[in-house]
Amino acid sequence: MGIGQKDIKLLWGRSGNRCALCKHQLTQDKAAVTATFTLGEQAHIVGEKANAARGTSPLTEPERNSYHNLILLCPTCHTEIDNNENDWPVEQLHSAKSKHELWVSETLSETVDHVKMANDTAVAAIVDVAVEFCDLENWKAWTSWALSPTPSWPKARVDAAYAFRQRLLAAIWPPDMDEFRRSVITLSIFLHRASEKLMEHAELVGEDLDRWRAVRFYKIRYPNPSYDEDVERYDDWVEECCQLIYEATKAANWFAEVVRKEINPLFFLEKGKFIVEEGPMADFSTRTRLLEFTDEEKAKLPTGAVAV
Repeated sequence: MGIGQKDIKLLWGRSGNRCALCKHQLTQDKAAVTATFTLGEQAHIVGEKANAARGTSPLTEPERNSYHNLILLCPTCHTEIDNNENDWPVEQLHSAKSKHELWVSETLSETVDHVKMANDTAVAAIVDVAVEFCDLENWKAWTSWALSPTPSWPKARVDAAYAFRQRLLAAIWPPDMDEFRRSVITLSIFLHRASEKLMEHAELVGEDLDRWRAVRFYKIRYPNPSYDEDVERYDDWVEECCQLIYEATKAANWFAEVVRKEINPLFFLEKGKFIVEEGPMADFSTRTRLLEFTDEEKAKLPTGAVAV
């Protein structure tokens, strides 16, 4: 699952962008590393994995990746604590973190923009919601089922698409982040519309009834005097389902691009852009596509035509 954006913002904000041990100024952006700024590292106090430094613990994976188990360090200090576990036990690192954050509060309070920090934390929480509710970590895998000749979605994704749309409708947006707001709202709209389109002709399947799958309604009755017309109507409906997934994928790439530009330059940087894989085609092949909005399209979104 990894570290959430809200936890990252809390860690960096409360650490004053400084190493908790040597106080060196840090940055999240590799392109901004200079003689003055060092690339910061979000180090785990209890190791992220059981076999990592200080990894023996009953903490769950989410707890290990939460703000309370993280300390902001420069690469040198991070190496130091991991190579010398006896000198840097868990209790001492928690103490060092607390002392450092107190120092930031007392020493740098005049330079810390607390309103900006609060807004950044609120935005980071929205990013975390988008990652979870849209299952961005597994985008290609789950959308490949939605783009099959018989579209299907995990029930959890349908439920999450609705919950995500509702969450954003109620969100209070920080000022001066118009593109971020538009990109994430566009993502929620297209994903919600895609799930609603699927539900027009879908049924729950599986032993646990955990997947919505398309119903080939032209086969429901036999003989079907409207067979040809129903087949054509089914194909048109599948095409509509696919088009909405395409648009949602474009929106996911726009959203990630804005997050990297305005919030966290490392967001999905290693995994790269979101792609879709569709098939099998008539010749049993599959097709992988990268889909993105043009700048002209972004400028018009979200439009009244897709707003809910």
